[in-house]
Amino acid sequence: MNKKLIIVLNGELSDDLEKYKKRLIDNQNFIIACDGGYNNCKKLNIKPDLILGDFDSLQEFEFDNILKFPKEKDKSDFELAIDYGFEKGFKDFETWGAIGKRLDHTLFNISLLLRIKKEGGNANIYHPPYIVFIIDKEYNFGVRNSGFVSFYPLTSEIKGLTIKGMKYELNEKDIYLGSTETLSNEFIGKESFVNFKEGIILVILEEA
Repeated sequence: MNKKLIIVLNGELSDDLEKYKKRLIDNQNFIIACDGGYNNCKKLNIKPDLILGDFDSLQEFEFDNILKFPKEKDKSDFELAIDYGFEKGFKDFETWGAIGKRLDHTLFNISLLLRIKKEGGNANIYHPPYIVFIIDKEYNFGVRNSGFVSFYPLTSEIKGLTIKGMKYELNEKDIYLGSTETLSNEFIGKESFVNFKEGIILVILEEA
């Protein structure tokens, strides 16, 4: 499956709605609105391919292609959309509206990126001007003239972290969960990359 699965949740969208639309590629996207995420689709003036969920936050709508689940269930609508994506053979996942007023929902939404990664998929949360994704090996950012990036450990330790081509460089340093040493680095117009020997990192990247 070459198409990208875009999952639209019921959280907040950034003010610049046009940036979301620029992420769409003609005939290369499959869009799932999770319950109240359908309202976000309407804000963006895009039509989802499927509406999925228990419909606890979406009462009035007209749509043919729906997948309804009971309100009492063990998974969030977002995770059910991930299940659907893997069942249909998707490998690339992008999520909009994952950041919201409910801190618990936001944290669990971010944690589901880890599930997708562990099951062989690629995933990000798009919340302009930020893109959030997970890396478990070397990552090259190319040349960026400006912008910020933070590296948050998702494991108790990141062994041998090297950061090159950014304002603050590291050379094979062990970074522990609870340290802020990798918060808010800056691109300076050089070829930049990170690598490490062991661990999993959540990257919070400001768009170029």
